[in-house]
Amino acid sequence: MVNAKILVVDDDIALAKTLAHVLAEAGYEPLLAYTAEDGLQQAMTHRPELALLDVMVPQMGGWALCQRIRGFSDVPIIFLTALGDVANVVKGLELGADDYLVKPVVPAEFVARVRARLRRQQTTTIPASSHLSFAHGELVIDLETHQVRVRQRLLELTPREFELLAVLVANADQVMTTTDLVQQAWGWQDAAAVENLKTYIHYLRKKIEADPSDPRWIQTIRGVGYRFTSG
Repeated sequence: MVNAKILVVDDDIALAKTLAHVLAEAGYEPLLAYTAEDGLQQAMTHRPELALLDVMVPQMGGWALCQRIRGFSDVPIIFLTALGDVANVVKGLELGADDYLVKPVVPAEFVARVRARLRRQQTTTIPASSHLSFAHGELVIDLETHQVRVRQRLLELTPREFELLAVLVANADQVMTTTDLVQQAWGWQDAAAVENLKTYIHYLRKKIEADPSDPRWIQTIRGVGYRFTSG
């Protein structure tokens, strides 16, 4: 998606300008913000195709900024962070981010991640029927509105949880490897992302399964991956 607007929010002015230069060289239109408040305003005004957020950005901080953006937009969000431990990564993803990059950022990887997220956003398709119902309405999923109901109860799913569920139901009754599931749902290709998948499967089961310890819908295929059972 050449000429896509990419929002960069980072109080490290030198780094932000470097990333903007790299993005411009790759054919994108960078938007710069050095505070969370300015980043939020630009996200609302310019509606970028992708946002890069520093976790430690001043004022409200990157975590809160991500939540505020998620309140009005499904734009892909990548966190730029010096906090590379698993707990911080999972926190960012749980708040609605799509990916993360640990500083110092390698330009080639940076551009590759941006391209991968934009490519996935552009090629994501909704099945002909966006309203899916299983077990005579016990589980109902609306792929357009992102609403999920279990036994008539509306669930609250994070964007990452919904994307994972959407890929599973799109491949209902088929075994999906952990790598394929991660790539189709989130576009990640590293070991940490595959490891985080277990956490998200756990979250989903707690929300949609009557008995998460004996799942009906999302089954583990040991040594391979997972399968959503439609029957």
